[in-house]
Amino acid sequence: MKRKAERIMAWIANGLSILFILLMALVFSFMNVPEFKEAFNQMNQQQGIEMSMDTFKTTIIFQGILLIISTILGIIGTLIIKGNRVLAGCVFIIAAITSIFSGNFVALVLWLIVGIMLFVKKDKQSVDTQGRTLNDGPTHNRNQQSDMNLDREMKQKKDDDPYIY
Repeated sequence: MKRKAERIMAWIANGLSILFILLMALVFSFMNVPEFKEAFNQMNQQQGIEMSMDTFKTTIIFQGILLIISTILGIIGTLIIKGNRVLAGCVFIIAAITSIFSGNFVALVLWLIVGIMLFVKKDKQSVDTQGRTLNDGPTHNRNQQSDMNLDREMKQKKDDDPYIY
């Protein structure tokens, strides 16, 4: 089954997450600049918050590690969507839970939606005349006799039951 919507949303979330990682790296690189330290201290005094620069660095590092983990999980989930939808859904849910603590809320929502969609949308399957389940994939070839039997069977059901259209 084609899962184009899930892939698109997953790649958007992955891209936003990578962008957020780059932004965190930029903020971390500016922490040693004296102007940044002054602005940080002024902001803390205006808001009445007592937070040291070391505490802020530790917080950024912790959030960055969680963000990297959730991004890696999101990319892995995106790559395995076609192979195993249930596993990919689980990986996306875990990535969303991990990103709660990193502050990446847009990607969190997108990963959560993709995970739920992977659980809800099942693969298309059909049943042949003997009751066997057949996947409607490109590799499956049914013969014309089987198709005609299914058509006759459906026509007979429609004729017998007036509520089937």
